[in-house]
Amino acid sequence: MENVQQTIISQYASSPTICTLIDAWNQCIDPGANIDSFYDLVWNVETARGYGLDVWGRIVGISRVLTITEDLFWGFGEAGNTSAAPFGQGPFYNGTVSTANYSLGDDALRILIYAKAMANITNGSVIGLNAILMTLFAGRGNAWVADNGDMTMTYSFDFQLTPVEISIVEASGVLPRPAGVAVAYRMEVS
Repeated sequence: MENVQQTIISQYASSPTICTLIDAWNQCIDPGANIDSFYDLVWNVETARGYGLDVWGRIVGISRVLTITEDLFWGFGEAGNTSAAPFGQGPFYNGTVSTANYSLGDDALRILIYAKAMANITNGSVIGLNAILMTLFAGRGNAWVADNGDMTMTYSFDFQLTPVEISIVEASGVLPRPAGVAVAYRMEVS
């Protein structure tokens, strides 16, 4: 309670023992500190940590754990430009891909939560998708989406994506695509 003295009846109001006990009890059960901690650690996405970010991840539909493809392959139809290696640089693709689970840190998960929240409310336009890319890859370089005009679209990056970022782009479900539209990914590293 904020002003506990108003709740004490007049016959006990001048008793130092009763007043001290009530003040001590009030400080013990005051929920203010817990409410502030809950707000900072769980409710506020900007300051949430650990469990709080896991809760936000469940709300927007993502997990802290990403499955990352471990190997690059030399091959034909299965290889995109994010998973291909030149001749003599990687093993043949045999139909099975070894994967590893990677747990995102709090800062990376926070960015992914923001991007997924944006994806959940985007109108699917090129402008909306580019806003998601700017959130995900702020400060990394240019990233954009292009409508190819033939029911395909391409996510382009002019910087090298890390294996974790490749998994975010290709497998996390954060980058949306309109129904019936094929998606390609391209890195143009100079």
